[in-house]
Amino acid sequence: MLNIPSKTFNPEVLYVFDAFWEPGQAAQQHFHDSIELSVIVEGTTVYHIDNKTHILKQGDVICLNPYTMHWEEQPDASSSHQLHIGIENFQLSGYEPNCFPARFPILDLGSYRKEFMKTIQQIIKEKNNQNPYQDLAMKHLVSQLWVHIFRATANHGIHLLPKNSKKADKKKLINDIIYYLETYHAENIRLESISSKMYISPAYISKLFKEETGDTPINYLIKVRMNKAKELLENEEMSIKEVANLVGYQDAYHFSKLFKKYFNIPPSEYSKRQS
Repeated sequence: MLNIPSKTFNPEVLYVFDAFWEPGQAAQQHFHDSIELSVIVEGTTVYHIDNKTHILKQGDVICLNPYTMHWEEQPDASSSHQLHIGIENFQLSGYEPNCFPARFPILDLGSYRKEFMKTIQQIIKEKNNQNPYQDLAMKHLVSQLWVHIFRATANHGIHLLPKNSKKADKKKLINDIIYYLETYHAENIRLESISSKMYISPAYISKLFKEETGDTPINYLIKVRMNKAKELLENEEMSIKEVANLVGYQDAYHFSKLFKKYFNIPPSEYSKRQS
């Protein structure tokens, strides 16, 4: 069961908005930098989350943690009404801040679904009425949503990740990125290509990599390339252009500038000293 610090649990509601989707409508792949609860109020729709496809219907609830890549589309001959709620300042004991540790993004509320959807209707009504103290009312109602979700976890409808498992996941992700950069350093690697390979947003990759290594992915890649180039110049009789191409640079002049920046000597001079 989750340990909810009731005296300090104080999530902030960033936004609440209705989305009415028409047949054939589709969104671009994107992510949020806060938690987003998305609820299918009416109809059916399709969500693509972390490269997996989910066909959703009325009453389904999606919880997207920060930097989760996703996009939605509305099938032909169908429509849907969705409610999206952005949330930050969210903290559960033993877990990363601003993260709800569900194993799956689609939340199985079980017997709590009915009460959850009643609260959703109250939120829609409050949003449309524009009454005084609406922000306070919204905060209260969104807190009610979390109570329904927490009760569903206590009833084992929503399966949770182990505490601190995110740290192990982050370490594995960083190791995977490092392996990719070191193995494929000669290819045309950009932040967007790493993102596509790992199915994670470029912003999250940069943020996490910097936190864990103290460097950006691209700077790490340059270091890998420079060290590999140094090895080639020490052990092989190659032109500067050939070495540049082998470590991922088509422009020998750009490569030479980087090499001099890292080793305080032009590659041509370094090569001569090895002869």
